[in-house]
Amino acid sequence: MGVTCQECSSERFISSYSVWFNSLLSHLKNPASSRIVRVASCTSISDLLTRLSRFSNTKKDAASHAAKVILPIIKLLEEDSSEALWEGIVHLLSTIVILFPASFLSNYDKVEDAIASKIFSAKTSSNMLKKFAHFLALLPKAKGTEGSWSLMMQKLLISINVHLNNFFQGLEEETKGTKAIQRLTPPGKDSPLPLGGQNGGLDDAAWNSEQLIVSRVSALMLSSSTMLTSLYKSKIDIPVGSLLSLVERVLAVNGSLPRAMSPFMTGIQQELVCAELPTLHSSALELLRATIKSIRSQLLPYAASVVRLVSNYFRKCSLPELRIKLYSITTTLLKSMGIGMAMQLAQDVVTNASADLDPRSVEGFDAVSSKNMSLTNGAVPQACSKKRKHSTNSGVEADNSAFEVRVPHNHSSSPITLKIASLEALETLLTIGGAFGSDSWRERVDNLLMTTATNACEGRWANSETYHFFPNKSTTDLVEFQLAALRAFLASLVSPSRVRPAFLAEGLELFRTGKLQAGMKVAGFCAQALMSLEVVIHPRALPLDGLPSLSNWFPGSNSLASQQHNNPNLNNLNGIAHDGDDLCNRWLAKADVPSNNAIQKTLETTLPSQETKRLKLGNDLTTVASLSVEDHTDMVASENVQQGDVPVKVSEESLGQVSDKDAMAPQDGYQVVSGTQKGEDIAVTDDLMEEAPIGKKIESLSESDDDSIPSIKETDFDPSSDSDIES
Repeated sequence: MGVTCQECSSERFISSYSVWFNSLLSHLKNPASSRIVRVASCTSISDLLTRLSRFSNTKKDAASHAAKVILPIIKLLEEDSSEALWEGIVHLLSTIVILFPASFLSNYDKVEDAIASKIFSAKTSSNMLKKFAHFLALLPKAKGTEGSWSLMMQKLLISINVHLNNFFQGLEEETKGTKAIQRLTPPGKDSPLPLGGQNGGLDDAAWNSEQLIVSRVSALMLSSSTMLTSLYKSKIDIPVGSLLSLVERVLAVNGSLPRAMSPFMTGIQQELVCAELPTLHSSALELLRATIKSIRSQLLPYAASVVRLVSNYFRKCSLPELRIKLYSITTTLLKSMGIGMAMQLAQDVVTNASADLDPRSVEGFDAVSSKNMSLTNGAVPQACSKKRKHSTNSGVEADNSAFEVRVPHNHSSSPITLKIASLEALETLLTIGGAFGSDSWRERVDNLLMTTATNACEGRWANSETYHFFPNKSTTDLVEFQLAALRAFLASLVSPSRVRPAFLAEGLELFRTGKLQAGMKVAGFCAQALMSLEVVIHPRALPLDGLPSLSNWFPGSNSLASQQHNNPNLNNLNGIAHDGDDLCNRWLAKADVPSNNAIQKTLETTLPSQETKRLKLGNDLTTVASLSVEDHTDMVASENVQQGDVPVKVSEESLGQVSDKDAMAPQDGYQVVSGTQKGEDIAVTDDLMEEAPIGKKIESLSESDDDSIPSIKETDFDPSSDSDIES
């Protein structure tokens, strides 16, 4: 029936969906129906309602049909203990709340209580806890108001803190739990009841089960995280302060006992708590990440608290699974808040990533590098649960290293997933804050990433033959590690810096080799990286290395006059420009430019007849100047300019930017003629011809010549046409 609802024609579905729905609903209500029939009926009704939502003229009828399903399936949820049936019911309820949210309005509280009872039930598996938590996060969409979302979030946070009060008993100050709950209550209003009733769903068995409490708290945190990251119709107010306080409360507990609480907890109880702390910390980190993703740059008022929280936990955490989540949080923070957050977290990220990216080994992939050790599978660093030392004077005192462990010095067993997470964090840091990277960490990071990328790709590139001798390892893991290392190395090369990349040659060689030898995915990235490096190989402007800082340039004022006064380089440039202007004025004052007739007479007496005829066709000297910047520059200069003394009138505009050295020193046979009337040498270098604007003609040498002067053609200067020119 479900397949029929999905695949039949529209005409048949519209004419038959009511009959099909009533038939399926009867199987759900019938107590004699088998469990497998009920599961199939829930799935088929979900398919029918999904198809029915596509027709705009059946909205009201579809919502009415959906409302008829809610009470029967809630009754089944309370009576039946089959997880297969629970899964079908949750799937059907999720379909209804997404497609027909108004159907829940009359039964909203009943659905909420039924779902909460299953979350707090000791018989619910961890898989079903996640499904119930996900649906609980969708339930506020049924009402679609800001109040329903805020109320559900408030209930979730209160329930979490109630469970933590029991779990952290003896591990923290008693006032922390009370203050946390009071912070969730708005001033002048009563606190709502938590999920599950007055005691937050804690029964007698739960008070003595640390594992059950942690599983419930993890499910409630998952529900809160889903609410934070899901789309919502109306504008909502997120309790950022309460969420951060909850995360900080969880991460502050490390398994050690305060001295005042030591006599009230046994060693077995402490070990049970420490065994569940990693799971609880993981859920708290996921909640922190969801909070950052939901508000992004609006986290600015709480940025200091988040930076302190992340920095402190980086120093405590040693478990790879938790460090991976911490790197993910750091990456999200950098992307959300930009350069300001990068400057605050740079040292922590670089220090921890350097420890995690120990080039001596990669867990399970040491054979990738021929220089590294053999294949090893080290154990993951675990939380140490040492026996407490008893003392007659001070009582029972906990060992503070129960869970709080600093960054280990030996990272020989760091998993490859941890290395990938640290590489992604460094890539994000360089992309966002590389230009502002201080000398204290930028050079170290560049060297680290070059070493990591080289070691990751040395010996064997990731291809189909990589694991011929390692059948238990997945090629995908090595591909992802090599891609992460190459991406981070590329970010190091292209990230803005005051100097040219120190390892540009190594990077080019590595990417060229990977383009030819690696598998398709890695080779494709290497080819793309080579194109990205073109901007580094051929930059538009060289890095300004060695220039003094702005504060040294302009200590007193930001004005242009102050900049010129305080900057000796600018003064030198201005002096050169003024000297060039004075030289041009003196040169023009002494030069006596002859008329056009004098030029013709000089040409006829000093050049052979064939050359004179050729220059008569092109005595517009502007054409010669324009050709000098093209392919025939050498030809024009050697054939015509050196063989005759042609006085040239050079405009003041073209000589305005020429220095004394450029104007007085002839260069490489491109010197143009000296005058004949006064006998004074006039030196014009090729620099002047380059400074002259192309396409703009110089003023006519004589206004009395009315004849049109044709331009010189390219064929007139063909060296092969005349043997005299070669001689």
